Amino acid sequence: MPTKDGRPTLADLYAEIADDIERADLGPQIAIAVDRAIRFFQPDRFFFNEGYVTFQTIAGSDVYAAGDAGAIPDLMAIDSVVMLDGSSPTILQRVDEAWIEAADQPTSQSQPCAYSYFDRSVRLWPMPSDAWTVRLMAHFRLPAPGPDEANAWTDEASSLIAAWAKRHLARNSLRNPVMARDQSEIIAEELSALQGRSNVIASTGQVQAYYL
Repeated sequence: MPTKDGRPTLADLYAEIADDIERADLGPQIAIAVDRAIRFFQPDRFFFNEGYVTFQTIAGSDVYAAGDAGAIPDLMAIDSVVMLDGSSPTILQRVDEAWIEAADQPTSQSQPCAYSYFDRSVRLWPMPSDAWTVRLMAHFRLPAPGPDEANAWTDEASSLIAAWAKRHLARNSLRNPVMARDQSEIIAEELSALQGRSNVIASTGQVQAYYL
């Protein structure tokens, strides 16, 4: 059943696939196929899995992870990191974790000017001496929703996920090479359509990920 705002849920996607392949007895296999489809496309950047991640610095703390902003461990690419001091933004420079390790002076605290991303966390340098707002523009890993929940994987990208899942089922459960070939064509079409929509929204002509 769709959500209150009309978005199809993960359970709806399962039911659609079962109906398409006329195999209501393959519930567990369909769930696995959809999960693998979502995992396969999570590294791809679309208009729905990019955005801003914001957290507050703490004096004397240089490493920020899930407890500071839930999306930090799931960052796939970082476009920019900006520190806001009142109305004045400062762009932080990306450096290697090894550089910060070599330059780190725990007793010396100031306003950060650089950052690294390592071990699924953001590290600032030098160590903050006060509270500032840090804003990242990034591509993040969008997880699969719960069975009765919805997100872009079951809505905007549902046709892509369904086609990939059906190809997986055709190859592994149904042993149907014709169906697998047909779904491969649909995957290519749906992926191209999503990328095209993302390009238009980005207004750059090309979606570019800055990989971690």
